[in-house]
Amino acid sequence: MADMEERIELNYLLDFYGPLLTGHRQEVMRLYCEEDLSQQEIADQLSITRQGVFDAIAKAKKQLAGYEAKLGLVRRWRAQTAAAEECLSALSGVRAAKGDAPALEKARRALENIIRDGV
Repeated sequence: MADMEERIELNYLLDFYGPLLTGHRQEVMRLYCEEDLSQQEIADQLSITRQGVFDAIAKAKKQLAGYEAKLGLVRRWRAQTAAAEECLSALSGVRAAKGDAPALEKARRALENIIRDGV
């Protein structure tokens, strides 16, 4: 189970910080995370050694974790999403006063957009 959780966390880190990796590391990580290829399959596809794949993954993981430690974008995104979900839940119990329904619905849609798109 821990391996699955690590993969999910790695995908979040790649979504936020992947473009900061070198092109080679981006490709290795894409094949590793998105395509779920083994290290040997990645090595064969990229014509590099399995050790080269291992090293690229290890360095990318370290680099991504370093970015998150310094910038905290994933942590902040999770906190904002949780707060938006909490607000949306609180709004579900609110009855609009006469004439306030459009504003309340607009607030609900905005929160749903934040949760869905992160914006």
